[in-house]
Amino acid sequence: MKNIKRKLSALALTTLFASMQISFASGLSNATINNATGGYAGMETGNNSATLNFTGDSHVNWDTLNVGKGETLNFNAINGAQGLTVLNTVNKGMTNIYGQVNANSGIAKLIISNPNGVLFDGAKFTAAGDVMVTTQPMTATFVDGKMDVTKAAATGNIGIVTIQDSNFNIGGEFNIMAPSINVVETAITATNGLKLVTANGQDYLSAGSINVKDAVRLEAVSIDGNVYIIADKGVVKTVGGGEIKGNLTIKSDDSVALNYIDNGKALHITGDVNAEGNGVLMYARNTKVDGNLNMENGGGFLEVGNVQVGKDMNLKTSVKSENKEGYKHFVHVVGNNTVEGNVNIDSKHNIHIGNYNYEEGVLLDGSLKVGGDLTAHAQDGHIMVTVDTQADKISLKSDNLNVLSDGKATLTANEYEFSANGYIGGINGTDNIINVMENYIHIPSTVKSPANINIAGGVISKIETPVGASAYIASKGDVKLTGANAGDINITAPDKFIEITGDGVHAKNINVGNKTDKLKVDFDGRDYTLNYTNIRDEKVVTINGTDKITYELTNGENGYNVKTPRAEDTTYLVGPEKPVDPVDPVDPVDPIDPEDNDNAKVLRSFERPESVDQAQPYTPIAYAADLEDDQVDTGVRKNVDGSVTVVRAFPVGK
Repeated sequence: MKNIKRKLSALALTTLFASMQISFASGLSNATINNATGGYAGMETGNNSATLNFTGDSHVNWDTLNVGKGETLNFNAINGAQGLTVLNTVNKGMTNIYGQVNANSGIAKLIISNPNGVLFDGAKFTAAGDVMVTTQPMTATFVDGKMDVTKAAATGNIGIVTIQDSNFNIGGEFNIMAPSINVVETAITATNGLKLVTANGQDYLSAGSINVKDAVRLEAVSIDGNVYIIADKGVVKTVGGGEIKGNLTIKSDDSVALNYIDNGKALHITGDVNAEGNGVLMYARNTKVDGNLNMENGGGFLEVGNVQVGKDMNLKTSVKSENKEGYKHFVHVVGNNTVEGNVNIDSKHNIHIGNYNYEEGVLLDGSLKVGGDLTAHAQDGHIMVTVDTQADKISLKSDNLNVLSDGKATLTANEYEFSANGYIGGINGTDNIINVMENYIHIPSTVKSPANINIAGGVISKIETPVGASAYIASKGDVKLTGANAGDINITAPDKFIEITGDGVHAKNINVGNKTDKLKVDFDGRDYTLNYTNIRDEKVVTINGTDKITYELTNGENGYNVKTPRAEDTTYLVGPEKPVDPVDPVDPVDPIDPEDNDNAKVLRSFERPESVDQAQPYTPIAYAADLEDDQVDTGVRKNVDGSVTVVRAFPVGK
C-alpha cells in the first residue's frame, strides 16, 4: 500500500512487549493501530500491502481497521513461531474489508473484534488456523508471557457482521459471533467447520442484544465444512439455495427457516442437519440432505416441504416452559418428499402429511415416499393424511383425538398401525378437514364416515380406539387384520381377500363391506360380532362371538378343500385347510372319499368339471378336528352363510 506513515522507533520494532501507535494514510483506508502488546515484531509495507509480524501471542488495538479493494493485510508468525493467538480489537467505526487478509501457519487463532460491526464485501480471506470475527468487545491480559483473551463490557449497541460476494479459505475453525450475521453469495471453506453464534453459547462469548429481524442469514452460500449456528433473538434462515458440504447444526431460541425463499434453487447439505429452535416457526423447503434431517421446534409450527433425505428424518415439536400459552404445535409435511430411511414425527398437537395452499385454503397434490418406516405421533392433536404416502410400515397414533384422511389419499405399506382416542377414517371436503384440524374437533362415534382411510393392502397389525369409537378402512389389495382393540371396525376390500386371524383381534363389532366377497376368519375364540354380506343372496349375516366359524368366504384358491360354486360367478364357500397326519406330517392325510358319505355331493378338483351343473349348489364335506377315541362329533358344522355342512371326524393318527 502507499503513503504509509509509521510512528515507531527502532527500539519499539524490536521489543516483544511494546506499546506503540501506527498511522496509515490512504493505504489501508486510514487504518490506524493505537498500540500493540505481546509478541508484535513490527510491520513491513509496500505494493498496497501491510504485513504484521509476530513472534508470540499479541493484542493489536486498532483505532480503525479497513482494507480497501486491491489492498492486502498479512498476519505472519516469524522465526518458527507456532500456535500463536493474535487478537485485533477496533475502537472506532465499522471495519470494512474489500481486499485480502491472510494469516500464515504459525498463527493458530486470528481474532477480529469490532463492536461497531464488520463488513466483508468482495473480500478474500485465507488463514491456516482458526479465525474469529466478532462484535463482542474483547480484551487480553498477559500472565508469564501467555495471553488470556476474554470478553469485555459492552458499551452501547453491538454491531452486525455482513459477508457478501467474498471467499474464505480457513484451515481451522471459522467463528462469527454477533447478534446478527448475514452471509450472501459467499464461498467458505472451513476445514474444522463454520460456527455462527448470536447468543450465549460458549464461555468466551456473551453477545449483546439489538433489535434485529434476522439473527443469521445465509444467502446462496457455498460452504465447504460443517456449519454450527447458535442464535438468540431473530430468525436463523437460509435464502436462495446454496450448498453446505458438511453437517449443519442449529441451536436457536427463536425461529429457523431453511431455504426461506428458494428462488427455484435447492439448498443442498451433504451431511446431517440438526436444527433445534424455539420460535413460532421452523421449516425446510426445497432442501436436499444427504444424511439425516433432524428438526425440533419448541415454539409451534414445523414444516418440511419438497425435501429429499438420504437417511432418516425426525421431526418434533415440544412445549418449553418459557413459551407463551396459546400456541398450537403443528407439523406439516407438504409437497413431494422422499426419505430413504425412516421418518419419525412427534408433535405436541397436529400432524398433517399433505400439501396445502394457505392463501387460497385448498388442498394440493403431493406425496411422501419413505424407504423405511413412517411413525407419526400426535399427543394432543389430529393426524391428517391428504397425499399418497408410501413406507415399509406406517404407524399413525393420536393420543387424544383422531387419525384422519381426505378419503382420497392412499397409504401403501407392508404393515399398518392405527391408534386414536376417537375416530379413524376419512373426511370429505377441504372446509371440513380444515375445520376439524384447526378447531381440534373430536369426532364422536355417532358420526357415520363419508369416507375411509385408503390402504393399498397388507397387514393391519393394530387398530386401537375406545369402545364407542369407529374405524373406517378401505383396502385396494388383499388385507389381513392381526391385531385390534377397538369399538367398531369397518373394513372393505372390493374383490380382494380379507383375513381376520389370531387371538390379538378384539373389538365390539367388525363389519366387512358388502363389496368384499372373499373372507377368512380362522380364530374360534372371538369376542367380537362379525357382520358380512352373504355371497349367495347379498344379505347381511351376523355371527356372534360365541358362534363357531368353520368356513372361509373366498374363491378357494391355494386351498385343499372341495368347494361350492355360486351360479353367478367363481366365488365359493370352502372349508378349512387339508389336515396334516400327526404321525407323518410330510405325507398329508388323503382327501376324504365322498363315497363314504351319501348325504353330500363333492367337487374333487379346483377346476369345475364340465359335467357339473353350475346352477346347482353343492355342499362340500369338510374335515373336523382330530378327535380322541372317547370324543363324539356330531358331524355338522355351521357355515358363515348360515347353512350347515356334513363333516367327517378323524381319529388321532388317521
